Amino acid sequence: MTDEPPRTDAPTGGPDPGQMNAEELMREMARQLAERPVRDFVMQTMATFADLAGIRIGLGPEGAARRDLPQARLAIETLRALVAVIEAEGGAAQARPFREPLAQLQMLYARAAEEEASNAASAPDEPEADSGLWTPDGPGKKPGDSGLWTPGT
Repeated sequence: MTDEPPRTDAPTGGPDPGQMNAEELMREMARQLAERPVRDFVMQTMATFADLAGIRIGLGPEGAARRDLPQARLAIETLRALVAVIEAEGGAAQARPFREPLAQLQMLYARAAEEEASNAASAPDEPEADSGLWTPDGPGKKPGDSGLWTPGT
């Protein structure tokens, strides 16, 4: 037996959520939201969107079973917008940790969209249809129609 104090699952600096009623829990959450800088939430959200994009491109543990390129595009565009906001508010150094992952996700998305279009084109006896996928070249264009897509365009 040791002299260590008993361990609790309560977050540091606040009451145990398991012992709180709904009203107390909402007050505690509001207190925590008020004390934490918004920048921290934005940075955490950017990490979440980067993960979402990778999974929806098909890079997660379930691979292509979770591929959903329109959802990947939405996650990438949201991440790109948030990177721009952080850069405008906090400078390039704040956005730097997300610039390279964003560029990689954009490149991986473009490759996946091109692969999907290529697979659709090689399917026999199927009429060619617009996949509805967003491409870096703009709406209505097929991936690869106008060369290399560069991040930030």
